[in-house]
Amino acid sequence: MSEYNARNYTEQGGEVTHIGGKIVYDNGLMPNMSTADVASDTVAKVRTSLNSLITKLKNAGLMVGDAFTMQYAAVNDSVAGHADRSYNTGKISSVSVDNDEHTITITLSVKVSALKDFEAGNGWGKHKWLGVGLGVGIDPITGLYYNGSVLTAEDVEEATSQCGLSAGYFVRWVAADLVLAGDNSQKSVDNFTLWADGYAETSYKLVIVEPE
Repeated sequence: MSEYNARNYTEQGGEVTHIGGKIVYDNGLMPNMSTADVASDTVAKVRTSLNSLITKLKNAGLMVGDAFTMQYAAVNDSVAGHADRSYNTGKISSVSVDNDEHTITITLSVKVSALKDFEAGNGWGKHKWLGVGLGVGIDPITGLYYNGSVLTAEDVEEATSQCGLSAGYFVRWVAADLVLAGDNSQKSVDNFTLWADGYAETSYKLVIVEPE
């Protein structure tokens, strides 16, 4: 029977190898492994795990959640072919977003009283409706919660196919008469709340400005 003095050795026949010490590869990598393999696989897995942990800590309130950066985009209401709604939306002069105060200001070119009244459907009632496109950099928007409810594929379809918005935007339909009056007793209130994985829950205020 052979005696082995080395800490690392292979028995006769080559079927069993004993590792009693450490193995050092001259290029720092295992055979058949390149630096690219390490960068694309190991590092990616570590980064994914770390990002997942950070998101969980933010959701648990143990880290400060990311801040939304709201952006506005004009709704192309001609896509849907709704004349009254298109008329109202066309009376929007500008929309400004204050991401520090979380305020969205809609400035009109006519008085709210001059806008068209029509029934929005889905039990929302007959009001002076207009639409604004809003995005917070989350694509798809199905990862975004609006007033506690997650946006769906129907919201994506409405924004992109019916209102001509880019992916990552949703439509906020505004009953201008209610918002101007500060009437929050009905469905179209002058505020809403957004939340997403890793983001801080944030409330936004809608403001309607009429011409002098």
